[in-house]
Amino acid sequence: MAYREFVSLIHKSTPRDYLARVTQRDKAEVAELAIKYDYDYWDGSRETGYGGYRYDGRWRKVADAMASAYGLEPGMRVLDVGSGKGFLLHDLRESVPGIEVAGIDISAYGVAHTMDDVKPFCRVGTAAEL
Repeated sequence: MAYREFVSLIHKSTPRDYLARVTQRDKAEVAELAIKYDYDYWDGSRETGYGGYRYDGRWRKVADAMASAYGLEPGMRVLDVGSGKGFLLHDLRESVPGIEVAGIDISAYGVAHTMDDVKPFCRVGTAAEL
């Protein structure tokens, strides 16, 4: 299957000063916090992770592009490895009503804070456990 890239639809739409962000604070200290994939990573400051990873609808562009590229239809199933808080899964369900979704993430915090409508379909684990 050919490589397809969807995330740039949202990542390239926002200007970022990566260098300023990574030099703001000791990189080793930040890595120690981020690698736990808990509050600091998801909802802490921008220095240690996403800086408050809240649903804002931006993943809908990605969901729509994926649905179109793969011909997703109701009844089909999608697994999101690294589902985080479930934003892409939520938007896939809106983009393709009737699609079945599942998510897995190594972050217990991320899964615990997954959007309510997709939380029943997500669990903590690794791809190796699938």
